Amino acid sequence: MMFMNYISKPVANSFKRALSFSPICQRILKIQDKEDFDQHVNNCKVPVIVDFFATWCGPCKILQPLIENIVDEQNGKIHLLKVDIDDHAEIAMDFGISVVPVLVSMIDGKVKSKIIGSQDEDQLRNFVTKLIEESNVQKEKL
Repeated sequence: MMFMNYISKPVANSFKRALSFSPICQRILKIQDKEDFDQHVNNCKVPVIVDFFATWCGPCKILQPLIENIVDEQNGKIHLLKVDIDDHAEIAMDFGISVVPVLVSMIDGKVKSKIIGSQDEDQLRNFVTKLIEESNVQKEKL
């Protein structure tokens, strides 16, 4: 991939990450429709964080690279689904989303926790770590 020498590191990392996606459950995925959302929530074997955002939202633009980097660092232990509330208002309404940004953590299609508004990197890492630990506890019980 010689051309990666000519693009910025974040763009190159995003491209590499895109190449590693599986067709059924991707690490970071922008939802296309309700069926797509349901498929990725219900068929994903790892915990999922749903990022409800809007393209016009300033805090969303700050939160986005932070949560994406943290999820990417987990090497597949957790996945991120991105839902633009302007494009998918019905999904946002299903989750009672009235402001953005909102991150919703889910295991096996069930909501575990939610954080609203801007978060710093430490808060996001704690949110992700807690979800992974909770998932591991559930796996041990099975």
